[in-house]
Amino acid sequence: MNQPASILEQLGHQWQWSAYILSACFDASNNLAFALGDGSLRLLPAGASQTPQRVEVHDDMALSMAPAPGTGFVSGGDDGRCVQLGMDGSIQALATFPGRWVDHVASHSNGVVACSEGKRLHLFAAGRDDIIREFPSTVGGICFSPDGHRIAVAHYGGVTLCSTRSADASPVALTCPGSHLSVTWSPNARFVLSAMQEDCIRGWRLEDNDDLYMSGYATKVKSWSWFNGGHYLATSGSNCAPCWPFKGRKGPRGHTPKTPGDNERALVTAVAGDPQYPLLGIGYDDGQVTVADIEKDQEVVIKPPGHGAVTTMAWSADGAWLAFGTDKGFAGLFPVSG
Repeated sequence: MNQPASILEQLGHQWQWSAYILSACFDASNNLAFALGDGSLRLLPAGASQTPQRVEVHDDMALSMAPAPGTGFVSGGDDGRCVQLGMDGSIQALATFPGRWVDHVASHSNGVVACSEGKRLHLFAAGRDDIIREFPSTVGGICFSPDGHRIAVAHYGGVTLCSTRSADASPVALTCPGSHLSVTWSPNARFVLSAMQEDCIRGWRLEDNDDLYMSGYATKVKSWSWFNGGHYLATSGSNCAPCWPFKGRKGPRGHTPKTPGDNERALVTAVAGDPQYPLLGIGYDDGQVTVADIEKDQEVVIKPPGHGAVTTMAWSADGAWLAFGTDKGFAGLFPVSG
């Protein structure tokens, strides 16, 4: 007996590839890219529904991807290359580090592009010399401040805030013992948060260096997303998707998170939220994908379990599309609206 078509099959688009999908990402123009473990990127222009174009980018594995300033994407790989990819498939090499891995990439709309290899951070911008910073241990993650004037760098022992405009500006150290695996800056610029090796999130309110500690996770937080105008931070790492409130000056201090997507059978492995509305995409290690309205407490399963664990999710800047991929090479694109 045939199974009824899923909501994704009825309304969206789906593709099956042969490699692990590391990352899904929209640029500011709502173009979409998927980075794969075979070193390729798959490009889909905004509003298109055809099979995404395959572009051979890295010799072996793509390790990191981010939107480029304007349109297109920035990618780093284990071939030591940091490149910028245009929607026409053109590739511009930004830097090459022989024998190294480009673990993390990021960019800002002001034109600055960042990448890390080992202990070093590199900042590129047109018309000036590159800025290089070195840290005491391997860089765990990077994130620009909302205005692009600073960049947060996670590493063992804490997070360091560095100027993106001057190599001479003194960095600011946010210290916390332990291994910091990724970092994010709140859209209102008031908080910097780090996901830890110890199944928790540590954070700092920058105006007074007040510490935050967010715990209760079953495993490490590997995916997070600011949504609803920056009022919430959704996270993976549990049988639900904790959504921490950041509406007030104190952030989540004294508040419990909303917990959409509760699932007794699977762990949440990826999240992505609508930039403006309280809508959240939730992906699980059994392949299920759910969309939740956290204010109305309503949820709908758009993809049932299967096709591998969800490894990545992204919500387009215009709020119209949710993209996701799995460790078995299954990719989906679903139309959503606020």
